Amino acid sequence: LEAGSPVITHHRPDEAMEAFHGCYLLESLKPKFRYRTYIGFTMDPRRRLRQHNGEISAGALKTKRWRPWKMVLCIWGFPHKVAALQFEHAWQHPAISRHVRCATSRLSFIRTWRRGRLIRQREVHGVKSNLKVLLRMLSVSPYCRMPLRVHIFDASVRFDMLPQLEETRQLPAHIVVTQGTFDELEA
Repeated sequence: LEAGSPVITHHRPDEAMEAFHGCYLLESLKPKFRYRTYIGFTMDPRRRLRQHNGEISAGALKTKRWRPWKMVLCIWGFPHKVAALQFEHAWQHPAISRHVRCATSRLSFIRTWRRGRLIRQREVHGVKSNLKVLLRMLSVSPYCRMPLRVHIFDASVRFDMLPQLEETRQLPAHIVVTQGTFDELEA
């Protein structure tokens, strides 16, 4: 194994994946809230989705209202947990994060306002909008230099939505994009 590459082990569904640090995008399957998305960090994508859907304990309280959820994609290959957590924060707050705010500043759906000395940002909703932010993030430093992999669970996102996005052409050549199931992610 190369230094810094993730080690993925085969495991029982409730057993944590060793040395996997990734971020994910969820989409609500609740009919009135299909635009509702959530970005998070995980060390075990399959288990984390089950937590969000209330199948097992320790789910995110913030997502309870919009259950059920489906995982649209997972990005992994971060050199360590802190890098993945920083990426999660930048993806959630692209207008505020110093690494990506320039790359995402021209996206019309990102709204900010000032409250005193602090800059606040409205949450980005929708798979397409979050995908645009993700692709722009992957084209700037430090993320463009990391050996990241994007695994898309939703075939329509991979084969219909992704090719239509201008940001896809800016994706660094070394970043691998795959489509498949949780089992294919873990293989």
